[in-house]
Amino acid sequence: MTTQTLLEVRDLSVDYVRDRQLVTAVAGVDLDVRAGEVVGLVGESGCGKSTLARAVVGLLPRAGGTVTLDGRPAREVGRSARPVHDRRLQMIFQDPYASLNPRRRVGRQIADGLPHSLTGPAARSARVGDLLVAVGLDPEVAGRYPHEFSGGQRQRIAIARTLAAEPSVIVADEAVSALDASTQAQVADLLLDLVRSLGMGLLFISHDLSVVRRIADRVAVMYLGRIVESGPTAQVWDRPQHPYTSALMAAVPRLGRDAELPRALTGEVPDPASPPEGCRFSTRCPRVAAPCHVDDPVLLPVGTGHLAACLLAGATGAGPDDGRPLSLTPRTLPADDRHPTRKS
Repeated sequence: MTTQTLLEVRDLSVDYVRDRQLVTAVAGVDLDVRAGEVVGLVGESGCGKSTLARAVVGLLPRAGGTVTLDGRPAREVGRSARPVHDRRLQMIFQDPYASLNPRRRVGRQIADGLPHSLTGPAARSARVGDLLVAVGLDPEVAGRYPHEFSGGQRQRIAIARTLAAEPSVIVADEAVSALDASTQAQVADLLLDLVRSLGMGLLFISHDLSVVRRIADRVAVMYLGRIVESGPTAQVWDRPQHPYTSALMAAVPRLGRDAELPRALTGEVPDPASPPEGCRFSTRCPRVAAPCHVDDPVLLPVGTGHLAACLLAGATGAGPDDGRPLSLTPRTLPADDRHPTRKS
C-alpha cells in the first residue's frame, strides 16, 4: 500500500542579491515527505539546507517552483493571517530560547497555536496540559517562563507549541544541534515517536549524520543548493553513489572493531554566485573525470528509490578514493538531461 504524500516540493529555487549580484541559494530542489515518515536532509554548512527549510514553510520568498501540502498549494507567509490549511505546515527552529518569548509564560505561548475552534479557558488550558505531557513535561510547568528550563526542556516546549497547530508536516531545522549528546538522542526519539503515533511527516535537517541515520526513513544529501543523492537511509549509508555523500560519511568517527579516524573533505565550497561548470562537486571530487567539467548531472535511479546526480554513479568504487578501481566512463544520459535548464 502506498503511503500518502503530505508534502511535495517541486523545482524549488531561492534567490537573493549580494553586492548587486544574483545568487541562487537553492537551485531546483524536488522533495517529498510522506505520512508517518522522517526524511533527513544533510550537507555541509552553507549548502542551502536552512534556506530550503524556510522557503518550504513560506518564511522566505520562492524564486520558482511549488510547495504543496495535503494536495493544496502552501503559500508564503505574509502580513495577513495565515490560512488554516497552511498552519498545518510548521517549523521547529534550532535555538528554542530565541524562538520563545522570554516575557510570556510557556503555557500561553503554546496556547497561541491552538485552533480557534477550541474555545473556553478550561478547554484550552486542558489541551495545553495534554501537549506538555505528550512531549514529556509536567502540565504544572505551564506557568513558568522560558529561562526557568534547560535547553532540552525548552526544545520540548517548542515542539509542544508546534503540535498545538495540529500539523500534518513539521520541518525541524537543526532542532537538536544546540543540545548535548544525551539530550539530542532524547529529543530525536521524541520527534520520531510523535511522527509514528500521529501519522505526521517530518523533514529533519541536520549536519549530524549519526542522528539522521538513527531516525530517518529516507535521506537527501544537499550540496551547493542541489540534492545530489537521495534514497532509503540504509541504501544510502551502505552504498553511497555520490562522492560527496561518501566524503560526508568518511568525516564521521567510527568506533568499535572498525574504528577509524574521520577524514575531512578537502577544498572550499564554491561561491553559489558562480558555481563550477558541469558538476558542482567537480572542484572537490577526489575522482573527477573530464566529462564532469562539461556535463551537469541530474538525479537518476541507481537502485530502488535511490537517486544520484553523478556521471559515475553505479561504477565500481564511485565513492571516495579508497584504492578500488573506478571506471571513468560516465553513464549515458538522455539527450534532454545532459544539459538541464531550470524551469521558469
